[in-house]
Amino acid sequence: MSRLPALCICGLLLPFAAFAKTVDVPKGIWEGTLGTKAIVACFNAQFASGSYFYRQYKKPIQLRRLEKDEFWHEADDTGLWSLDPAKGSTLTGTWKSAKGKPVTLPIQLNLADATGGDTACGTDGYAGLLEAPPKIETGKKEEYAPGRSFRALRFAGQETLELFGPEPTLAAINRELRGDFDTSKEAVKAYFDTRREFLGQVGVPAEDEKTASPDHWTSEWLSIRNYSWTAGTGSRGISWFFRTWDLKTGKQVDPWTWFGARTQKHSDPHEKSGTGRGMLTPKLRRFLFAYGKIDPSQAEKNCKDNYADGNPYDLTLETKGMSFSQPANGDGCEITVEVPYADLDPVLTPAGKAAVRRILASPPVARTR
Repeated sequence: MSRLPALCICGLLLPFAAFAKTVDVPKGIWEGTLGTKAIVACFNAQFASGSYFYRQYKKPIQLRRLEKDEFWHEADDTGLWSLDPAKGSTLTGTWKSAKGKPVTLPIQLNLADATGGDTACGTDGYAGLLEAPPKIETGKKEEYAPGRSFRALRFAGQETLELFGPEPTLAAINRELRGDFDTSKEAVKAYFDTRREFLGQVGVPAEDEKTASPDHWTSEWLSIRNYSWTAGTGSRGISWFFRTWDLKTGKQVDPWTWFGARTQKHSDPHEKSGTGRGMLTPKLRRFLFAYGKIDPSQAEKNCKDNYADGNPYDLTLETKGMSFSQPANGDGCEITVEVPYADLDPVLTPAGKAAVRRILASPPVARTR
């Protein structure tokens, strides 16, 4: 599966757009051989891009034109295509290695489908050959800490976790996490539609970038961070949220309730019952600003909005305390305050005090780095 970070599609098109009209593009879907291997190739005329795959593997390889030469460059410059002008329904050329030992192979192709227009790579004749009903894919097991490990599970561009550790409640949590997958026909169609859109534009089947990872894991509590970057949206498509479980009961909890704060609903439809971001209560805000020695009147002019009421914060469990942090947006103005667990008592609810007592009584976990 090809996973492309969710860059703005405009950025992906920049290498093509300036000179696309001057490139002779053999648009359509072509079938034939590269050397002795059977391949299927496609070319998009609008932005001089393409893609091909070996029938044996069905893993698409992007082709693109650059201003510096007349070659079609494979992704990562693994090879260079030199194509002769198409003669009717026949296309010939030469592949040569761009790295390592020099190798040259003939390219022989025949036009299989000319109906795809300027975005042939995104049509049934090409993209459809790469699509199969998605299955759950299992990633490599990673160690979080001695005796605790996890692995990623993926389905149609979605990601969740499977956890391994000494806590008996992990079995129920794993079932809950696996149940997060949206396996509906609509979700699968949206997944393939996104891949086709990018294939038809730049010759690569991009998809939303979604990851999940343990953020905090002890014998008492588990927090998972879910991250999402929507393809084609640039930085504005980035979002994340945290979900926390009480490992004694196996039930999800919202740490914001330990402070009497109301959570702000997150926009990610896959959040389920995640905690989302929270807005500080007046009492909690006064406490954090005093603890962090933050004086709003001394804020730099471009950062004053960060000190206003109503700003959302992420709340995370750390090894020594709880962290309240504004999401970073690149200007360096975000506020972060971490308070040791023992110092939180003045702003905790009775339930929060009980939870923090359990945290302080449980042994810390030495996380594997």
